[in-house]
Amino acid sequence: MSNSTAIALIAASTFPGFFCYIYTSRLANDVATDIVTGIIRGIPASTEWRWRLLYQRWVYYVTPAVGAAVIVSALNFKIATLTTDAGVEAVAYLVAFAAALVALGWCLSGVSEFIYFRSVLSKSTRD
Repeated sequence: MSNSTAIALIAASTFPGFFCYIYTSRLANDVATDIVTGIIRGIPASTEWRWRLLYQRWVYYVTPAVGAAVIVSALNFKIATLTTDAGVEAVAYLVAFAAALVALGWCLSGVSEFIYFRSVLSKSTRD
């Protein structure tokens, strides 16, 4: 694969993937605030609704965030194996490694946050 094609593929996979990651992470963090505080747009929410937010929104926002980072990582690993220039190969591996770290980081922090949200909701008494 030519250098210019490899660089274009790196950019074409990285920017949309990280945009998806950042956007869905932001959505997940906004829902997390609603879950913990119990206040949604200034209105108190029931515990049942907060449980639904956890399982029906927060989980479905975290999943594409992790998925986007995994896809960026996988694509850039593949690009690195197909390129012929050592410099471009190093850039592709660097981006792939960074995306893999991002996915791993969200997985680990996501499990921790999920456990925390469950404990907050278990202690909540608002109906």
